[in-house]
Amino acid sequence: MDIGVPLRDLGTVEVGGLLDRIARLTEDDWTGNNFRRDVLASGVHSATDNILMKTEWHPSASATGIGHFEDLVWVWARQRGVDHAPFMPIGREDTDLWPVYTMPDWLEFKEVLQPVIDQAIRPLYRPGGVVTRLALVRLKGGGTIAPHIDGQPMAARAHRIHISLSSTPSVEYKIDGRKFTMLKGHAYDFNNRVRHSVKNKGKANRINLFVDYYPDPGLVLRNPLNVSQPVHVPPAPLLN
Repeated sequence: MDIGVPLRDLGTVEVGGLLDRIARLTEDDWTGNNFRRDVLASGVHSATDNILMKTEWHPSASATGIGHFEDLVWVWARQRGVDHAPFMPIGREDTDLWPVYTMPDWLEFKEVLQPVIDQAIRPLYRPGGVVTRLALVRLKGGGTIAPHIDGQPMAARAHRIHISLSSTPSVEYKIDGRKFTMLKGHAYDFNNRVRHSVKNKGKANRINLFVDYYPDPGLVLRNPLNVSQPVHVPPAPLLN
């Protein structure tokens, strides 16, 4: 969302429980599911490893011609020769723009993540607001995310919140021509509708939690004539 400034500090967040959980992650935990990097994110994010827990998606976001998110996951898994079942979405929330899918890793992190999310979105909270993206994102030492502007439709409506989970003062964020750093344990409202980039000039990994928060979704109108279903797998259950 264009918040009118490059970056706004939303204050400190208690992240101790989440940090303890992250400390137990293995390299396989970080690299075993690159669905977000392979399919959802633009090429500039290829330097990152992701643990994806929620994402919005619509067929218009894909050039594959695939009409259902569940089939997209199935095709991705099949192309990599792995069982699709552990990667399938476990739920769907409809919004007035795009559906939001909850991924299996949410169940692994929910207990430690929900308090962090609640604290981070408190300054922006509205009744009925929806978390549309949620991911732990690792940028290794020396990694770079090239300048870009997030162009998906939800980026114009949802706040992109970064919660810094690592002490990496050598990580430089450049947003709308200005340079910033982030403090560990702080949540930031990040303007992703202006040109921005990231450089990790140090050796330590940068780990952030991304929370995209859509505070004012409109009325959801479902088309009763739309009875299409995924081809390869059952649809994710509707949560709202």
